Amino acid sequence: MPSFDEVIRFFSGALLLMAGRGEGLNRLDLSADGFWRSFSAIVISLPPIALSWLVFETRERAGPAGDTSGIVIYGAHAFADVLSWLLPIFILMLVARRIGYSRKIVPLVVATNWGGALLAWAVAPYWVIVLLFGHSELTALLGLIVTIATVALTMRLIFFSLGKDLAAAVAITTMMIIASLLSYGAVMDVTGVTLV
Repeated sequence: MPSFDEVIRFFSGALLLMAGRGEGLNRLDLSADGFWRSFSAIVISLPPIALSWLVFETRERAGPAGDTSGIVIYGAHAFADVLSWLLPIFILMLVARRIGYSRKIVPLVVATNWGGALLAWAVAPYWVIVLLFGHSELTALLGLIVTIATVALTMRLIFFSLGKDLAAAVAITTMMIIASLLSYGAVMDVTGVTLV
């Protein structure tokens, strides 16, 4: 696991990329070890992601969960989120050589891992608001704004981590969204637990 100071540096690198500054890559560890360590971003983003599960279960679930235990319910949430994080990376690693991205895959994966963790923490205040005040037209509008901002910032991060390749940034962001939806659908089918 990276140290707290390293995480702050990696977050600042991801933030710079989202702000349109390519030098953000210089703050990320793009070594082979840094590539594998970037997956610790999943663990680092776990608290705000778990908060989203709590919000769904306490504020959004349409009906009772039935006889399903809490371990199964929250395990399904965790499995879906981890799968939706890793599946796009797996797809990118499979096709990287074929599309000429062998050298770009490391900065792309490292940047999206740390960017994903940064965005998970950035969205946490929204989950706290919904948890405390429930759903309303205002929180629905806020949720839409947060979703659009998250997608836009992810696309910018990808765009600048790839050296300003807009077509690839749009395609990869779209693939990430589709892979996330497929991951949730697959986990719901396997577990029978409603997650959205």
